[in-house]
Amino acid sequence: MELKNTFYHGDCLFVLNHDIAADSVDLIYLDPPFFTGKIQTGKWKGEWHPEAMEVSFEDSKRFWKEKGISELAPEWMKHIAIKRPDFASYLYYMMERLQACHKVLKKTGSIYLHCDWRASHYLKMVMDEIFGVENFQNEIIWAYRTGGVSKKRWGRKHDSILFYTRSENFVFNLVKEKSYLDDTFFKPWQKKSKELGIQNDKNGMFRLVSPRDVWDINVPHPHSDERVGYPTQKPEALLERIIKASSNEGELVLDPFCGCGTTAIVASKLNRQFIGIDIDTSERAKGELPTAFSVIKNRSHELFAQSRYVSRDLSEVLEMNPKQFEDWVNEFYKANKPSPDKGVDGITPEGVPIQVKTFEVGYKEISQLVTDAKYHPQTVKPIKKVMVVSQIGFDDRARQRKFEIETQEKIEVYLTTPEEMLKLEHTELSTIP
Repeated sequence: MELKNTFYHGDCLFVLNHDIAADSVDLIYLDPPFFTGKIQTGKWKGEWHPEAMEVSFEDSKRFWKEKGISELAPEWMKHIAIKRPDFASYLYYMMERLQACHKVLKKTGSIYLHCDWRASHYLKMVMDEIFGVENFQNEIIWAYRTGGVSKKRWGRKHDSILFYTRSENFVFNLVKEKSYLDDTFFKPWQKKSKELGIQNDKNGMFRLVSPRDVWDINVPHPHSDERVGYPTQKPEALLERIIKASSNEGELVLDPFCGCGTTAIVASKLNRQFIGIDIDTSERAKGELPTAFSVIKNRSHELFAQSRYVSRDLSEVLEMNPKQFEDWVNEFYKANKPSPDKGVDGITPEGVPIQVKTFEVGYKEISQLVTDAKYHPQTVKPIKKVMVVSQIGFDDRARQRKFEIETQEKIEVYLTTPEEMLKLEHTELSTIP
């Protein structure tokens, strides 16, 4: 069972496939890196998480020649790759992650994809491929006012939010908004104001109306309490409207690119469960939280303290001390730590005993685990499979002992490292290959 109220540090593609069960999420909002198209020293970078999506033009060319990629991509995307391999690589990156979103979303669920003018029309094609044209509900225009306007064209002051569902049966709670009336409109109807539902507040006369698909919501003011200094921070009012409309209290809201945590914070305020994922690769001192999660912690200490923080980042895992690493391995494989351990650090739901080491494993450690597993009171007999996880790796003698045990005792010995565990191609929900 997936963890609720959890922050994951890592690539959302891995987390969506490894950690989140299919058909378990009620609402997804994602605000991924925009494709800027800017070339810097031969490389383009995503605007919001530049380190996460750095691809050179030559790398993109090779990417589209790799076996399997062309077969998996839609024809129109392959056509784009002929002249714009970098942009097509971005679309393929998004396609993989949106497919994973589709898998975890409930049949009654909704997804809101935040994008801008550079790629919105192409991403709509990707969404049509994955969620189906029939499940497109709205292209929401979020209009805002910020500084910096070109003198050569109209100011680009809106983003698009593509609203899709998994099926025709989905949650939608219509929340009406105030529509203020000017005097010219109001005077002819003044005598019937009560019948027409016209009300008054400090800002004037208004009616409650169903919102349009154009939302005029300002970004957080630089000096407001809401502002935390994160470059891509979205206003809480924007997320509040989405979460209220497309989920109910107690349901699960997912943000695969959670950044400074606005989605999680608003979901919590509205009594929803949440999962936030971010790949943040910014530089940090050993033992420090990545920048995005540090901002979330500073922004809401209580929320972060009451949530789970789980790493799916290799560099972070390699820094762990022995106790942290053992706990991480057991969490990764959903294994229970036996008490007393008697040489077995964890036992998976399938009954596979695990031994965890932070040093290079050799012949002796492999032999000892098999012996300990055979005599441990909580392991399933006869022993058919054992696992050894090393933070560093294995020497040749360890592999020799693996071969001997598998040949002579018919016990499968699975040797792995965090690097192998966190590879994107190893992300199925099954625990052990």
